[in-house]
Amino acid sequence: MSKIRPETLRVDVGDTELGVVRWPGDGPTVVAVHGITANAWSWSAVARHLEGRAELLAVDLRGRGASADAPPPFGMRRHADDLAAICEQLGHDRVVAAGHSMGAYVVLTCAERHPALVSRLVLVDGGHTVPLPDGMSPQDALDATIGPAIARLQRVWADRVEYRTMWSEHPAFAAGLTPELERYLLSDLTPCEGGFRSVVNEQAVRSDGAELLVDDEMRSLLERRIEPAVVVRAETGLMATPPPFVGDEWIDRCPQHDWRFVAGANHYTVLVGDDGASVVADALVNSPT
Repeated sequence: MSKIRPETLRVDVGDTELGVVRWPGDGPTVVAVHGITANAWSWSAVARHLEGRAELLAVDLRGRGASADAPPPFGMRRHADDLAAICEQLGHDRVVAAGHSMGAYVVLTCAERHPALVSRLVLVDGGHTVPLPDGMSPQDALDATIGPAIARLQRVWADRVEYRTMWSEHPAFAAGLTPELERYLLSDLTPCEGGFRSVVNEQAVRSDGAELLVDDEMRSLLERRIEPAVVVRAETGLMATPPPFVGDEWIDRCPQHDWRFVAGANHYTVLVGDDGASVVADALVNSPT
């Protein structure tokens, strides 16, 4: 666990308040964004590896974590503007923006819409064009891609132990759950009739996911960006099997970026695993080569 004690904040973004987990530190300010069904605590391992070399502000997007009750609209543009509003409220006018999975699209959008705010980008296994199979609707493609995650949002769990057991049996976490990882995963739960459910708003997930499948502007973000971003890739995908979530072909398609690879990592552990978190933390405090 990180020796730096985090604090939880509620930040006014105009129409609502959003949750932020802040790990204090010297050096740059990093605004970090989680994946499509994750939350701010997914950045805990990165915070530990930073060891106070940066101030880390991990944001709970609308519909997730401490921002689960935040109203629509959702979408990358809304999330990007929320990041800018959070930075303004906290007095930051120049930040490193980092995003994992869907969060990578959010920070790419933020850099386009608020270029004066973002000094550098670090993208963790995300930001590329997600393929939409011919003849498949966006919602069907979304179900095919993250169907198990959506099913998790719809399920009621008898207790926290049952929920933890589900994650411990997930192929991505075959190496076991650390206390740090357990804290992140269990923070997703909220009490409900019959036990516990995920706090994540399914409408937000479906809306955001569909946008990444049909919105041409969002789908071309990585290729359009001229300034180099650091892109940290995992070896395998969501189920810890090939192919990787961000394929090798993207290195040739976007040579302007600084590509880094975490051997043995999957789409989850590239952020929450020890090896992946170390690579990401170093990318946050070191400029692209």
